Order: sequence, then structure tokens, then C-alpha cells
Amino acid sequence: MEDLSIAESNPRRPGQTTVTRDAAEPMEEEIRAEFESSGFSIGGADPGAAAEILSTLLTYCINYKMSPADLVSNWEVYYLNRQLNGLKLESSYLDGFLSHLQNEVKDRIIKEETSLHIYSSNDVDMLLSSTHTDEEGFLDTPSTKQEKPNGESCNSELTPLTTDRPSSSRLAKTNGDRITPFSQRVNKFTQQYVLNSDNVASVPSKDEIESTEDEVIRRVQPSKRCTLQVQHSQPEPGCRFMYDRIEDRFNYLEDRIRRSGSLFSASGLCGEPADATLASEESMFSVGMVICDGEGHLNEKSILLQGSVEHSRGQRVRLDLKDVDRFSLFPGQVVGIQGHNPSGHCFVVSKLNDSIPNFVDAQLPRAKKQAVDSEGNQSSDVVSRVLSSMGPFIDSDHPEIKKGAVDQSFQDIFLFEILRKLQDFTQYLGHNVRVILIPSVRDAHHDFVFPQPAFDLNLPEDITHQIHFGCCTMDILKHLSGEEISRKPPGEKHGDRIGRICTHILKQQSYYPLYPPPAGVPLDFSLANGALEIASAPDVLLLPSDLAPFVKVLSLDESSEEPKRFICMNPGRLAKGIGGGTFVELNYNEDTDKTSASLIRI
Repeated sequence: MEDLSIAESNPRRPGQTTVTRDAAEPMEEEIRAEFESSGFSIGGADPGAAAEILSTLLTYCINYKMSPADLVSNWEVYYLNRQLNGLKLESSYLDGFLSHLQNEVKDRIIKEETSLHIYSSNDVDMLLSSTHTDEEGFLDTPSTKQEKPNGESCNSELTPLTTDRPSSSRLAKTNGDRITPFSQRVNKFTQQYVLNSDNVASVPSKDEIESTEDEVIRRVQPSKRCTLQVQHSQPEPGCRFMYDRIEDRFNYLEDRIRRSGSLFSASGLCGEPADATLASEESMFSVGMVICDGEGHLNEKSILLQGSVEHSRGQRVRLDLKDVDRFSLFPGQVVGIQGHNPSGHCFVVSKLNDSIPNFVDAQLPRAKKQAVDSEGNQSSDVVSRVLSSMGPFIDSDHPEIKKGAVDQSFQDIFLFEILRKLQDFTQYLGHNVRVILIPSVRDAHHDFVFPQPAFDLNLPEDITHQIHFGCCTMDILKHLSGEEISRKPPGEKHGDRIGRICTHILKQQSYYPLYPPPAGVPLDFSLANGALEIASAPDVLLLPSDLAPFVKVLSLDESSEEPKRFICMNPGRLAKGIGGGTFVELNYNEDTDKTSASLIRI
């Protein structure tokens, strides 16, 4: 952007910078091209409105030092979080988008300048509230023996990683003293909303709006024992990775298509899959994987279907969806199609089925089941209460870790800042509680591979039976949101897009059905086969994501008399920058009508 000549002009909005018309036009066209490559249009059919929007977007690029590609990436995050309808960028969205950019810049400054504190209304609320009571509560704890930087509270999930750390010989004792027992903590939590089984959010009562951490912990104490089975098929700890070959990639994709074709045939709803690439005027049924023709995002003109080697020698054919009034597609999705191919080059689809038939009721292999608690019974009255804590715990994006400003190993930070607090948690609640830790590819102390093996730790005997380690997390919701295209019948209102994306996970019977994965996802195909497969329909599906947190009751097949209902939730992130985030308290019952959930903001 060195060639842009900056010129001041009035009147203009505060904080805006203008550029000369000749210098601006090439960059405006670059911005337009970036938005169109992502599937968005600017201003619709009105050229005047489009020109005004492009001028404003150009100003955003200059003021916030962004390239057009960075601007579009920020727009996609804003678009997904606000769950906007349609793919047209209108002028009414610009003010909200500007606020989003300002917040992003503020967060970036905070990460870069760790000693800088930007004051907000939260600071005013803190000063006006009864903070003295909270301070007195902390003065009674051992944590005040050590000085805290910037007045940080002593019960944060991950204490700020500063360089003035104790030596390794004093590390265990020092970190142990800094843990405040749960029964003595007084930080407040705010209950954002309560959701029932009909996806209706209700505002909590005045007494429920704020509660202390101790009250939240007491509320989740299990009153009955139950049997909980954690189904896991992740790679074993210590497995080799980064050894996948082209053959592994081919076998993974071929197995998905072939297995799905077998399930379609076994369902009795359709015949044996045929070769969709053969020219025929007769109607036929075929199964294959949705592929994008070329680089860029999927669109209605670039949809290809890749068949299995068994039925079509792995060849691809273009799909014509003009006769299908409703669909939701993304690359890597396995679908069944009905139609004909009159020319041999294009398959005209009359019916599309994006849901692989019901899960096989066969029992899982014994090695893939772990009985967390073998006592109790399974009835509709028994409610399972478990703490599921999902990474990243030692976030590789943490500014102190990026700078290399910590003087202890990531493993030590995890042991003393995370596991010791979990040990305190389990001791406070007793032997009934179960804790499941799920690592993330962003965990600096764990293997950077997907699918990811569980943590391999030597725990004290008194908590070994209480803390269990699950499989990897990946932001599949955010990835699918950027790749999915859909069509609805004319006149129909926009549906729940996030809910639709969630159901794709179970319809495809895969924790990560998207292919190819976005850049930065360390997908190892030598480990993926079987590890990413959802072998049986879960009652609760956890999908941690950077998108807005939610809890939803969803159905796999609304057309059936008794559709399979399941609970899907994104609890959000426990910490966001220097502030608190969100978590979900779920009171689960086998009867979803008796299930409730609360989204709680820290």
C-alpha cells in the first residue's frame, strides 16, 4: 500500500482516512474480488451502493492496516458469529463490522503490549461494586503471600505466564500454595440464559443471575451414581505421526465412500449404487463424495461427485442440481443421489440424500469402550454429572508462550496450574465426580496432530480413577461454516444454519467430514481411519468452537415419526484475552424433555 497517496478531505467520519480515486480503484477491485471468491456479493444490483460500500471497506483496510484478504477473513468471522442471512454485504452491516474490527485491533494491541491495560465499562463496574468483600475473602487465602501482576485474581484457569517464576525445586510447593480451595472462592458468575428441550431460551430469575463460584460448584454435586461410558477410538499415546502417505489418504477417502454405499444399500431405501459417470437416460442411484472443481470455495457450478473405485473407478462427474429445491453441501460430504446422466458428462440430480442411513447397532469393540463408573443403574431418572474440560490448556497462541518468556516447561505449567486445581476440585466434591480432559492441537505441551492421542500422564493414585482423558478437539463448526453452500425453497424463511451444520457431523458419521481440510489443520490420514468415525449416535455432542456459544436440541430426521434427538453444545472458551469467557452447565436426562442447560458467563 506504499503507492497510495493519503489526502485529508472534509467532511468525513472521525478516524477515517481517504485516498485519491486513481490509487483507490485497483485496491477496491481487489477487495471486491476477495469477497466474490469467498461467495459474497457487495451492494447487490445497485452500482452506487456497491461503490459506497467498497469505499468504506477500503478505508477500513487503510485505517487498520489490513490486506483485502485479511479484511474478508474478519468479515467471515463477523458474519458467522452474527449468523447473518444471505451472502450479500449491505451498507446496514458496516457499523457492526466496524465495531468488530475495532475490537480485533484492541485485542491485538493487548496481546502485543502485555503491560498495557485498556479500561472499559467493566472496570467502572468493578470499582462501583462491593469489591472490598471479595478482597477480604482473598486475604484469608495463602495466595496473598505472593505478589500478583496487575492485580490478577488467584483462581484464573491459566495464570498469566510471567518470567518471575520460582525455580524448579520450589515449583511444586509454590504453585500448591497459590491454589485457593473451592470452598473459599467468591468470584461471581453470570447466568446468561437457560435453555429447555424446545430450544427456547429464558431469562433467569433475579436470584439466579449472579452466583458465587462456590455456589456453582455445590450445585453440580452429583446426588446419584450412574454408569457413564466414554467411547473413544483415538490413537494411543506415544503413536507415530507425520508418516502418512498418498496411499493412506486414498484409503481413507475410499473407505468412507465404500462404507457409506454399503449402508445405503443395506437400508433398503435404494438399490445397489451405480456408476454415475456412465451415460444413461434411465434413472439410477449413486453414492459419492462432493468435490470442488478447482481452487476456491464450492458453488453450484463447481460441484463434482467422486465415486468409489469399486463402482466408478474413482472417476468424477459434474452435478446439475437445478431440480433440487433444497440442499446443503460442503467438500468431503458423502451423499446419495438419484437421477440420470444423458450425456455422460453431467449427472442431473432429481433427489439428494445427505444423511448416511442409521448407525449400525452392533456393539463397539471392547477396546473402544471405557467404563468410567460401573456402579448404579441406567434409567430415565438418573442424571449423569461430569466435568468435561476441553483444551487448549497451555495455549500455543498465548503471547508469553509465543515470546518464549516462560522459564519452566509446558508440562510443568500443565501439571501445577491445571492438574493440581483439578485435584482440588475432585477432593472437594468427593469420589462421585468424574473429570474428562480433552486436549487440543493448540496445546503447546501435547502432540500437534489430528486426530490427537490422549494425554499420557502419571497421576496420583487417589485421583487416577476420577480424571480420564478424552480425544482431540477441532473447530469443525468454524471450518464447515466457511465451506458450506445451501439452497432453500423460494419463500421459505432462513433456518438455523448453525444447527444444520451440527447435524452434518452425525449425518456423515464423522467428527471431521470436511475434505480437504483448511491450511493449518495437521490431519494425519494414517491415524484418521477409524479414529474420526462416529460408531454410534451420541446423546450429547460437544463441539467447542470460536463461534458464539450455544446449546441446542436437534433432530437427525425431522420427517420420521420418532426422530433421534440429541443435544449439541458449544460452551465457548473459558477465557477470552484478559477477561472471562463462558461455560455450560448441563442437567442431562435420557428424556430430553427433562433436560435443561445454562450458559454461564464468567
